[in-house]
Amino acid sequence: MKAVLDTRFFIASLESKDEQFKKWARLTLDALEKTANHGLVPSIVILELYKIQLERFGKDVAETRLNSVLKSKLHIINLDSAIAIQAAKLRCKYPQLPTADAVIAATAIKTGSDCVLTDDNHIKQIKETKTRWL
Repeated sequence: MKAVLDTRFFIASLESKDEQFKKWARLTLDALEKTANHGLVPSIVILELYKIQLERFGKDVAETRLNSVLKSKLHIINLDSAIAIQAAKLRCKYPQLPTADAVIAATAIKTGSDCVLTDDNHIKQIKETKTRWL
């Protein structure tokens, strides 16, 4: 499976009290890290994850958690013009879609990913990509 990881996946895996979800998230991450370029993290997820962790827990926790992602075997996908154009098309087709979610979905489309790991309703509405959650 080739998957794009949404910010909500990371937040839930870090903060959920649901042990079944945490186990699923850990197994999913382990599987994605075993095969090069199968766990994809859009650079905008780095922004969102760091911001949320910084607001909730402060700089030390935010940096520790972000570094665990950056040092993992997940592949960071930077926003390029092809992804940006695809995101713009999605924003026009789905007017309520936030820009960050459009970039995440566009990353999945442009990289040929099987799905986006998220429970975000904005992304779930997009017909051009699939989502997966526990």
